[in-house]
Amino acid sequence: MNKCMVVDKAIERIANDYDLTIDTVKKAIEKSRFPLDFDRMVEDGSFCFRGPDEESKADNASICMASKILANKGVQEYILPIVCNRIKLWDHENIEYLLDMIRKMISIMELNPEDHPLMETCILDIDKLPSEYIPKDIIPGYRIWAMDKKGMCLVGDDANEVIHIDNILRQKVRGNF
Repeated sequence: MNKCMVVDKAIERIANDYDLTIDTVKKAIEKSRFPLDFDRMVEDGSFCFRGPDEESKADNASICMASKILANKGVQEYILPIVCNRIKLWDHENIEYLLDMIRKMISIMELNPEDHPLMETCILDIDKLPSEYIPKDIIPGYRIWAMDKKGMCLVGDDANEVIHIDNILRQKVRGNF
């Protein structure tokens, strides 16, 4: 198995999954305070080299390698601020984009949860996500985290559901809340 091919595929996978350039991912690796030992990472992840052909084996191995690269604290220190900044600068156009960025941020933080208490790593106050104006008296106790320009709202205990403001109001009228 060609180690360079696996590493290149892993870098490309991270770039694609997190909407980064390949150069950005390479820079995160190069600037990491915790150097990555790719030889050892490939050796430790040899169980990932499975598949019917070399291309499939490299693809499978790149999934493992991408996780190991993203788990590197120095790489996280470089990439997380980029993702968090996208959340802070969200343009209120599409709530799905905001939700996607939050999920990407969390997926990185979950690799080293002890290093990322709450949202402090991003200096992001989850109670103050960017949003269109949300009337405060819609439903007492019902949490709307953010709303886009089309009225789509990010709701749920974990800010992981999307519903239109009109549907929330209809449910309020019906007494479903």
